[in-house]
Amino acid sequence: MSISEKTTATILEAASHVLALRGEAGSMSEVASAAGVGRSTLYRHFPTREALLEALTQMALTEASDRLAEAKLESVPPLEALARVIRTLVFVGDRYIVLLEAQVSIDPAVTERAVAAPLRRVIERGQAEGVIRTDIDAMSLLELLGGLIVVSIRLAAERKTGIEETAATIQRVFVEGAGTR
Repeated sequence: MSISEKTTATILEAASHVLALRGEAGSMSEVASAAGVGRSTLYRHFPTREALLEALTQMALTEASDRLAEAKLESVPPLEALARVIRTLVFVGDRYIVLLEAQVSIDPAVTERAVAAPLRRVIERGQAEGVIRTDIDAMSLLELLGGLIVVSIRLAAERKTGIEETAATIQRVFVEGAGTR
């Protein structure tokens, strides 16, 4: 890894921490300071705040994708896989909550590949095995769960609840609503 790549990685890591703590109030100066670089170095790597947020979005999607792959979703029953997905997305979402607030534009194909496809496979497998209701199609359940996760991450940030508590709440609400009777 080149010095420039190391600096970029350091800036992005610092930005994820600063912006997770300070939200949209976190400044580029605070990011530079947390990264241990000057503002000119920060702006050389990320000329605008939007460029920084776009790079953070890519970092968040990569992290979510990597963590979902590590969760070995296909090796556990669908409801356990669902719990793993929820914990992963809440953990990643908590680190990158500023992206939810900033409403950064995300390439739908990247989101599909990184997050939606693995989650949809879990839901479809649960439907096929009879543990997730089939009167609502998998895409609708996917959208509903995604919305529940986003809203819960925002609420958790406001109320200062922990990641595990947030994930457990989402799982209870979704599984009780999506589970078969």
